[in-house]
This record gives sequence, structure tokens and C-alpha cells, in this order.
Amino acid sequence: MRRNYISPEYYNNNVNGALNVLEESNYFSAKMLDIEEEIIIDNIDIIWYQNQLNEQLDYSIESTIPPSFYSPSVGKFNNLSLRINPTFKKAKNTKWLFDIDLKEILTDYLFAILKKYRTFEGIKNEATIYNDIDIFIREYIKNNILNRYQYKNIDLYIQHRGIEEEGQLKYKNNWNINLTPETLVSNYQSELSSDSSKIKLSFLQYDSNEYIFDYFYNIHFERI
Repeated sequence: MRRNYISPEYYNNNVNGALNVLEESNYFSAKMLDIEEEIIIDNIDIIWYQNQLNEQLDYSIESTIPPSFYSPSVGKFNNLSLRINPTFKKAKNTKWLFDIDLKEILTDYLFAILKKYRTFEGIKNEATIYNDIDIFIREYIKNNILNRYQYKNIDLYIQHRGIEEEGQLKYKNNWNINLTPETLVSNYQSELSSDSSKIKLSFLQYDSNEYIFDYFYNIHFERI
């Protein structure tokens, strides 16, 4: 066999698929992950099992370890800023502004769902570009899933309570996930940010000198 001693111009090296967080699609293929038509972020906790390094490699072993969980209720509360609109000054009435970080809430929710269904089972930290499977999953969501959903609407629940009878301070409103469907309100205005990552709700409370209110909300997203 004759040898020509010409060195190859390119080398083919096998690399882990988790070294790239951006999925590529073409005429003959589509995105790897199938997603739901609609997402409703309510108050049902999401539970999953993983090892102490946050990897999901062997369910039979990991299920003997206390589970991890995500609380949508806590996530929605932590990503909400409730404040008084300073430009609206009335003696008895108060306009409240709910500033909600939609992107952060949806990202946390999707992360928990991917963990629950063990979407990236078998991938070790060292096989990812970040040497951390959790960071990889969040970057995967950012690059491949977030842009496939859009905000649809918010269910806002509000129930007023008398200040004197409850012994509460004025303007001391409370997060309460146990409100009934009868407390659902529609008399609010909403404004999406230019990049749709945040939303501002404006709610006018009457007789705020006499009443406070309990509140919570659910968010609906739909697939684009």
C-alpha cells in the first residue's frame, strides 16, 4: 500500500451533545423537545429526585434521598413587587401596581418540569459546557424554550378584609393561595414590557382606609 504522507486538513472528534445548549433544526428535522400547548402556573408544587451533585443518573438510588421541589406559589411571590402608584393620590382610594417578572417565573417553572420528567437523565456535570447540569438546563431553557411561549393572561384573585375587625395595619396586604374562585377579579389593567419579559398590573382599591386585601395570581402562557 502506497502512502502519500499528506496530513488531513480536518479532524473529526466526538464531543458530548451537552457541550452545545442551542438546538439546531433544518428541513429534515425539528426541535428535540416536545412542549405543551399551554402552561398554567398555579400553586401545585413540583417534586423531583436527583443525587447530591444535582445529577439524575439512577432513579432507584435517588428516590431514597429526600426530594427536591419547586413551589410555584413561592416563585410567583418572590418575583412580584406590590407597590402604591405614587401618581394616584386620593383620600380613600389607592391604586396598586403589581410588577411581575414573567421570564423568571416561567424559567423556574420549566426548570422544575424538566427535572421532574428527568429530561436530561444520564448527563453528568462534567459532560456539560458549564460543568454544572443545573446551569446547563437553565441555559437550554433560555436558548430553546422561552421563545416558543408567549404570555396569554393572568388570573388575579383579591379578597378584601376590614382593617379594624382583623386588627391589621393599613396597606398591609397579604399573599394567600387559598382564595376561592369567587374572588377572581377582572377590573385591572395590564401592560407588557417591550420584550414581554415583565408585566405591570394596575388595580384600584376603594376605601383603602377601611380595608386591606388578600391576593394571589395564576399565569397562563401559550405556545407560539
